Amino acid sequence: MRRWPTWAALGAVGGLGLICLLRLPLTAVAVTAALRKMGAAEIKLSVSQSSPWKVVLDNVGFSLHTQAFSAKRVTMERAHWWMASLGAVRVEQVRLPVTLDGTTSNLLTGATSARQSTAASQPVTLPLEEISIDGQVVVQAAALPDQTLTVKIAAKLNGKNEWEGQAQAEAPGLAVKAEGTFRLSDREFRFRLPEFSLDLQRWQGVLERFVVLPGGKWELAGQLSGSAEGRVQGKNVTLAGRVQLRKGLLRYPEKNVALTGVEVDLAFDDLLNFHTPPGQTARAQELKIGEFTLRDLGVVFAVESVEKIAVAHATLKTLGGTVTAEPFKLSANQSVLEVTVLADGLDVVQILAIAPSVPARASGRVDGRLPVRIDSSGLHIGTGWLALKSGVYAEIQLNAVGLLTNGVNPKDARYAVLNKIESGLLRLKVGELRLEIRPPNAPPGRSATLHVTGEPVDPELKAPVTLDLNVNGPLERLLNLGLDSRVNLGQKK
Repeated sequence: MRRWPTWAALGAVGGLGLICLLRLPLTAVAVTAALRKMGAAEIKLSVSQSSPWKVVLDNVGFSLHTQAFSAKRVTMERAHWWMASLGAVRVEQVRLPVTLDGTTSNLLTGATSARQSTAASQPVTLPLEEISIDGQVVVQAAALPDQTLTVKIAAKLNGKNEWEGQAQAEAPGLAVKAEGTFRLSDREFRFRLPEFSLDLQRWQGVLERFVVLPGGKWELAGQLSGSAEGRVQGKNVTLAGRVQLRKGLLRYPEKNVALTGVEVDLAFDDLLNFHTPPGQTARAQELKIGEFTLRDLGVVFAVESVEKIAVAHATLKTLGGTVTAEPFKLSANQSVLEVTVLADGLDVVQILAIAPSVPARASGRVDGRLPVRIDSSGLHIGTGWLALKSGVYAEIQLNAVGLLTNGVNPKDARYAVLNKIESGLLRLKVGELRLEIRPPNAPPGRSATLHVTGEPVDPELKAPVTLDLNVNGPLERLLNLGLDSRVNLGQKK
């Protein structure tokens, strides 16, 4: 009986020794079981250190709903081993591949989503006090090179029973910083993105997986940047932010369309619904459509939704003058765009340069108002007008034999001068010029009327000319004033 204390002591020591020998495999079994309970599969890990105060896992890897995770090392340290907490958790050299072809599962589905309704009514508890993560997120998409983001995340529980943390991600052409707080008592999450930046050209392929531009293959370039902040508490979510684009370029080679020097400034008061207050701005140095060039484009607008934009003011320079659009709306779903444009000081020389078939050369400037409608069949012009700008000198030199002398007796004293004018031998000083487009009460088929008055530039020649032309037929194909067989010429004086 006196030997029992000795055998008990030896048994206790042996038991403790056995536990020490088995603590690493027992820890591995416990961690593996916990991961499996979360729905993980293909679990691999090794335990290099295990004590009540510190656990170190090496070469951790598993998949969760087809999403693969791996980390070089996971360290858990806790000052009070008797508390139900993992303490401070440090995850090193994480590798997380993210595929953008639709195969990556939503990690909030599965067993987690099945318990959402229950969890929503219970306070949130996290079994740790601090966490830090560093590693890489590898963005993968078919036919594109992998894009690797270096990621760092750090969060800890403060004395106010709040989680506060910071995160950042960097890659060539991409930088994001974030910070936030999560209050455990009422589950209020507040966050800020103090800055983000994105090189559109480098990340175009990835962006195209989310946004499809109309018409086909576009080329994008420019620096996108901005900031955001928001709050989430239950179903109440607010999100606001600012977005800027500098040195932007959009090119559509198939249609020979290019928009360069783009600058955009947006301030969203509701990013979730893609809404801004009025007064947002966009500018571009040049829009080239084929051989036609528009410059110094400027737009003031409001984004009403992801599909609708209300334009309050739009202006551009072309043909030596300025064109301004009256307010209009753009919708992603609309098949028709209707807008009224106001022309100021368009150069007649440049107008005629884009219509080489016009049998005339002219100088001067015109103003006007033109309702424009664009649909699947092309461009249509509504009831409007163009007129010689008040106080501006203008000339015209015709090359249309018979235009002025048709119906005039060759013996008439004016015949010789009119013949020289219509043959281009004499220039005509224009006193009045007005093109009425689709005038009210016009006969069916008539698309425009042109009224011109003038006299020879040579002051010694007295031959006042009044020219009235009726344009019959599609005006959009008769912008050369229709001086051909399709035009019915009115009376010449």
